[in-house]
Amino acid sequence: MHKLKKLGVVIAVFALSAIGAASASAAQFTASATGSITGKATATQVFTTNGGQVKCSVAASSGTIKSTATAEQTVEVKVSGCTAFGFVNTHVTPIQVNFTASGEVHLENTVTITPTGAGCTQSVAPQTVKSTGYSNNAGKVKVTPNVTGITYTSTGGLCGSSGANGTLTGTNEVERVGGGSVSFDP
Repeated sequence: MHKLKKLGVVIAVFALSAIGAASASAAQFTASATGSITGKATATQVFTTNGGQVKCSVAASSGTIKSTATAEQTVEVKVSGCTAFGFVNTHVTPIQVNFTASGEVHLENTVTITPTGAGCTQSVAPQTVKSTGYSNNAGKVKVTPNVTGITYTSTGGLCGSSGANGTLTGTNEVERVGGGSVSFDP
């Protein structure tokens, strides 16, 4: 009977340890209060496809903080200052994306890239890809995408062929509008 009690205590300790480890490993975004977030590119955003590179110097993001602790954050990103495949004037439609604290990126709308004068377009349909990293910087969150395996379609020509080998790099920083802080808790 005494051995059974000891076994029960050991099982209970392991069970509590497992619960503690599971909750400790749940990454999340935290904010000092609900409200709005805004962000900007801190490095050129580079989308690489079979046609070459699409580079955007400006990436303005905005979103709503719906909870002070969450595993997901949805933002709209408007990029500008873009060049693609040697064309200076390139239009990219706004991007709706849901970032998860685990590093997944959920593209929620179709994004179209149109280099003016190229006679072609590229489109990226809604999809889930990996991986984005996060780090804290004085009440702001630095977002570092190193995303691979992006599927896209191309109308050909100077935009190149369609593929599933797209990559995205660049860094951004987001902050809470009106003061306060946001952070990433791994």
